[in-house]
Amino acid sequence: MKSALRMLTFTLTVMALVVAVSFPALAESRGKALKRADKEMRAANFPEAEKIYLQLLEKDQADKDARLGLSYALMKQMKLQTAYEQAAQVISADPLNARAFALLGTALLRSGEFRNSIEALYTAVKFDQKQALAIAGLSEIEYFENRAKTAYDGLRRAIALDPNEPDYYVSLARACSRLEYYNEAADAYQRFLEVSPKTDAERRARIKGLIDFYRYLGTTKINRVSGKELAVIPFDLVNNRPFIKVMVNGKGPFRFVIDTGASMSVLSDKAAQALGIKPVAKGGNARAIGGSGTFPILYGVLDSIQLGEARIDTVPIYIRTVHSTEDTPEGERSDGYIGLSVLSNYAVTLDYKTQQMTVDRTPLREDQLTKPATDAAEAKPVEPAAAPKPEHLGALAGLGIEVPIRSTSGGLASAEAHLPTMDRPLNFIVDTGATISVISKATVKRYDLEGMKLKGESFRVIGAAGIEEGAEALGLSTLTVNNLRKNNSRALILDLEAVNETSGFEQHGVLGGDYLRHFRVVLDLRRHYFGLTPQSPAISVVAEKN
Repeated sequence: MKSALRMLTFTLTVMALVVAVSFPALAESRGKALKRADKEMRAANFPEAEKIYLQLLEKDQADKDARLGLSYALMKQMKLQTAYEQAAQVISADPLNARAFALLGTALLRSGEFRNSIEALYTAVKFDQKQALAIAGLSEIEYFENRAKTAYDGLRRAIALDPNEPDYYVSLARACSRLEYYNEAADAYQRFLEVSPKTDAERRARIKGLIDFYRYLGTTKINRVSGKELAVIPFDLVNNRPFIKVMVNGKGPFRFVIDTGASMSVLSDKAAQALGIKPVAKGGNARAIGGSGTFPILYGVLDSIQLGEARIDTVPIYIRTVHSTEDTPEGERSDGYIGLSVLSNYAVTLDYKTQQMTVDRTPLREDQLTKPATDAAEAKPVEPAAAPKPEHLGALAGLGIEVPIRSTSGGLASAEAHLPTMDRPLNFIVDTGATISVISKATVKRYDLEGMKLKGESFRVIGAAGIEEGAEALGLSTLTVNNLRKNNSRALILDLEAVNETSGFEQHGVLGGDYLRHFRVVLDLRRHYFGLTPQSPAISVVAEKN
């Protein structure tokens, strides 16, 4: 009996030792796995980090650290819906979790869901005023809503809280560039190179080229305007694109497209060679639509360009091939593109009916200037302007309707548009340089729009990165922008991943000349204004839903 008791005691003691050893071993194993996942995240090996977090969740579905890590790894890979869902699971179990709200809000922001993202991000900051991801997200919204100085201040705070997150330095550099703090922009990009992994050689090459370009600009005042405060320039409308005559460095005229889909102006390599203009910096390849999908980045600076009686001095440009084919009509060939970096100095009116462009740099009144938000709570998305009532259709030609716009990270203007059968708005880049509107392949797949494809039709696309054959298109019964509806539209189905890589929030499509040519278009980025006045019976005004 005593022997049996001793045996039982021994057995229980061994079991106790096993238990005592097992729990620390499991805890250590989890801790090591989390550290290994964090290491993979810092090395930008996001798929591997995702696997580690999933393995941890297989062992314990209630592991909040693993689920939050998984959400972040998924977001880094732009798997936004799944990243959102993982963060939402944590919130359902822990409704005061600031990190979960920050991740959820950032996933919504990247998806272009501004109205919901602001609430989530602000909630994260309310729960934790040092939640850097949420502060950075709210700061980016400030940038998108054209409050660059507020964005700059917020991003500096986010970096102070988390100095090892590379993405914050890229966002700060963009805000600095918008504010023309070129040396500081170069510093921010240099810091990005120091804290980011060296695995993405192509992106690092692009950043190095930007650093060289910003160092070259230094404290230079670019895009200095002179000449008449208000100038009227005739344009040719060819295949829905406006072409104007431009003097470059006092020589010309050259033929340029007015292109609101280009953040910086472009000079063709042939025109640059004819003018003796050399690159001042270069680095990496830009991603773009068409052909190979990339083109070499070459930066230049023009002494001046002249649009009629308006003159702009010290104009930064890209130098690249402007593609055409042997059968491209002469009227569709161009020597370059006038982008938003030039146009943003003016209130620009494109009157497609009279084929005249007006550039107006009359000083703005105090009440016309964009007011900065005083704190994150004021970073509200712009609500659509009230639509005219249907009974006003008889006076349609006299209506000018303001369309809310946001700036992408790259400085392009993005407006909300509605497709038939869809309740939620989609983000479309306003692009006067595009012949036809575009919908992204990802949007067609996500919202199951394949049934709207035009059967038996394919198109040739001439883009910045070359020529793409065989593009498909959607047939849209309607395309509506802030209650301004065009029936029987088309939209080419293209891969917009290159656009979204630098946009900051998802762009679902491009609003091209096939839509815009039915209006008098006013774009005044000095006060963040985009106005459309219908000039065609193809446009109708629809009543807002109650």
